[in-house]
Amino acid sequence: MLEDTEWLSDIALFTDLLCHMNNLNVKMQEKNQFIDDICAHLKAFKLKLNLFAGQLAKNDLSHFSRLNSIPSVNEEKLKNYEDGLKKLHFEFERRFQDFSAIQTELDIFTMPFNVNYEAVRSDLQLELIELQSNNHLK
Repeated sequence: MLEDTEWLSDIALFTDLLCHMNNLNVKMQEKNQFIDDICAHLKAFKLKLNLFAGQLAKNDLSHFSRLNSIPSVNEEKLKNYEDGLKKLHFEFERRFQDFSAIQTELDIFTMPFNVNYEAVRSDLQLELIELQSNNHLK
């Protein structure tokens, strides 16, 4: 099995991807985080998955050091890996869609000056307008 380059490339991609996912896991478990911190970690990971898929389409293995160490990776394999990363991205979108649904509510507290007051709940609109109009707070 250690001489089968297809099997080795599968294991290499798996370990590279596992390393990236482990980094996400460590970030998600840090202490004293707010929900917007967790959302930011998830958003960044989803963007990374898109980046990885796009790079694999261009045969760029810069973020896959183990896979890059395999002498010749089959182009069809890279296409399969790209498709797999797109599916993984879709699963992250699907499983964490609740975070996307509350993003505006989170932005009110994390970036109140960047939120469109018309897009927030009506009971918060007037207060948000006052806040955004206050030059001292800006």
